[in-house]
This record gives sequence, C-alpha cells and structure tokens, in this order.
Amino acid sequence: MLRLRQFLFSVLLSLRTSARATALPPLIALLSVAFPTTSASAAQPDYLHTALANFSPEVPAKWAYTLTTERDGKQLVERFNPAKSPAEQWTLLRMEGHAATTAETEKYFKYKASQAPGAMQATFHKDDIEPGTLKLTHEDAVHAEYTCSFREQSANADKMLSHLQLVLSINKQSAFVENFRLTLNAPYSPVLTVKMNELVVTMDFSPPEPSRPSLPSRSSSHFKGRIFLVPFEENISYQYADFAPAS
Repeated sequence: MLRLRQFLFSVLLSLRTSARATALPPLIALLSVAFPTTSASAAQPDYLHTALANFSPEVPAKWAYTLTTERDGKQLVERFNPAKSPAEQWTLLRMEGHAATTAETEKYFKYKASQAPGAMQATFHKDDIEPGTLKLTHEDAVHAEYTCSFREQSANADKMLSHLQLVLSINKQSAFVENFRLTLNAPYSPVLTVKMNELVVTMDFSPPEPSRPSLPSRSSSHFKGRIFLVPFEENISYQYADFAPAS
C-alpha cells in the first residue's frame, strides 16, 4: 500500500510539466497579446496584471521553511533549507508529535535519498496558464475570482493539465493571488492502472510584504478513485511556516 501511495503522490506532482522543448514566453507578455492594450483597462484590470506577474505556485528560490504534512491521521514536520547540500536540504524535526528518533531519522533519510533533490515540486507553473481562457466569475470590493485553463503545450504525455480547471482568487487591494484551486473536469485515467474520479488541489498564499514576496501558507490535495481496480481515497494537507532567507 505504501508503494501505491507513493505512486499516487507522484501522479499528483506530475501535474506540473516535466520538460519543454522551448522556453515559454513570460505570462505577462502573453497577457498583453490576449488582451490588447487598447482595451486592457476593461478586459484586464491592473490588479490582475500585477497579481499574475508576481504569482508563483511554489516557494520562491532561496527561501527556507518548515513543512508540516498530515496524511491519514499521521503528521510529519520537516525543515527545508536550499542553502545546504542536496543531501542535507531536508531535515526531519518531528514525527507524530514527538522529536524524531534515530531510527525514524535514518528511515527518513533513506526515503529522501530515493527522491529528487530540492524543494517540493509545484503542480504547475504560472506560464502554463492559457491567458486567453481567463474569465471573471465573481467580484466584490476586495476579491475577484477567475477561472482558466492551461496551455496545450504545457501538458505532459498523459495530458493531465488539460483535464483540470484552475480557479484563481485574487486580492484586489494588495494585487496578489490569495488562493488557487485545481479541480478535475471529469473522471480520467492518466495511466491504465489509475482511475481518477475526484481530484482537488488547493493552495493559500500570504500577502506580500516589503521584505518578502507572497508565500504559500497551506495547501491540500484530495483524491478519490481506483488504483489497480482497488477503490482508493486520500487527503493530504500541508502547512508552511517559519520562512527565512536561506543561509
């Protein structure tokens, strides 16, 4: 079952594109094409331009942070510091509410050694968004909500991103993306052995400050479907805390 969960987690992380044949143009340039400047004030307000230009669905480089993961009632607390060597970037702090034991730490590092080094992978990049699909669905004095789809070129071989809809909640006053929500449009099988009936991925962000950008505060993923014909459901939550410039 552990291998099944690791496989499922890799499926969730594969929402991001793994490679591109050519570099994608910056999203802000794409937005200028999608919404010409002659009508930009009506079609795309300044707060949206600013929010998307500064948006990052992952922790920006050179920031250290503490990550608390809860899955199936179990809790893991770890620290990431990109200033350290790849083998030492992740440190186990606590397991199930107690300081990690020597055995738990050894098991943890063996698992980490089998994974790609670096920070957690983002589910997508901002340049994956197809700007022509941005549609305002709700707006009040403080917030605006947009739905959109992803660029066809951003899909992996399994075309995962093309089966998802993205909802962006934007704080108009501070001009930043406050939350995103990814949902599966319809049941889908990214590979023969997996049937995804429900998939929801969310992430909340803190407001930008003079000394630091907007940063993730919490995220979650919900999956319900079948793996090898076996019904499977999993809910994972992440809490980000104690951000600091890496050193």
